Amino acid sequence: MKKTLTYCFSFFVLTGYFTNAIAQKNVDSTPAKTATVLEHLKNPKKGHILTVSHRGDWRYAPENSLKAIERCIELGVDIVEIDVRLTKDQHLILMHDATVNRTTNGDGKVSDMTLAEIKKLRLKNACGISGAKQQVPTLEEVMLLTKDKIMVNLDKVEGETVKEAYNVLKKTKTTKQAIFKGRETADFMINKYGSIMDSIIYMPIVLYDLQNPSKFISEYKKTLSPIAYEILFDSENSQNLKEIKKLNDQNVTVLNIALWDELCAGYSDEKMLLQGADASWGWLINNGANAIMTDRPEALLMYLREKKLHD
Repeated sequence: MKKTLTYCFSFFVLTGYFTNAIAQKNVDSTPAKTATVLEHLKNPKKGHILTVSHRGDWRYAPENSLKAIERCIELGVDIVEIDVRLTKDQHLILMHDATVNRTTNGDGKVSDMTLAEIKKLRLKNACGISGAKQQVPTLEEVMLLTKDKIMVNLDKVEGETVKEAYNVLKKTKTTKQAIFKGRETADFMINKYGSIMDSIIYMPIVLYDLQNPSKFISEYKKTLSPIAYEILFDSENSQNLKEIKKLNDQNVTVLNIALWDELCAGYSDEKMLLQGADASWGWLINNGANAIMTDRPEALLMYLREKKLHD
């Protein structure tokens, strides 16, 4: 246990030491404006790649925490991906898992707990250690924090809490800076949510094992005309890679997910660590990605800026 604590302490201290100068530079400059990012989503250009940070910068602060999101704003990340779940008393809070066990010092299902009960918990960092101060944030708190500063990618809302999340966005006047996403068909989403689908930014997820990705995409084009698609592929022979080329030709944004191998045919963050950014993120860009989701937002931004693919 002592070795683990020593390692984790050293890791976070060193991370903070080496990244402080870069973060400070971005704090002092104008942060990425949501309107600019939205324009890039609507009109993707080969010379600009959007950065999407998975659950905030969770190496710097606990995942899905306000501090992890603030860090993304400081770095100049374009979009922060967060996970949203509904409490027993109908409040939306940030939590990836159905339970609070892994990421907090508590136990139990989110759906069985009230907001007051969840607010008593404290978040754990990437080493599984809980501190004394950081609480689980609500979606409302996050949208107020991010307002006009960074786009927000909402996960875990599809089929369950789209209406509730939309109400939070209306309350905070942030409907134009949040991206909903999901795996269901266009007909499913329209039948379930009706006119709400015309009022939100929605990004379909094209799964790597989808039987007919071309039909899935074309049905969305006919009905909702999404400005972006999240495309997954587990091999270089995937039909989804061909769909990426089609979307590129139609000037529609493609988001690739570099978190682990089966989401991007092995061209992941880990490959970046082992073989370099050109061999991973560079490959994704050369094969049609307009945006990349990563667990290493600072490194991705540094790479894109070196390649003059980001401001």
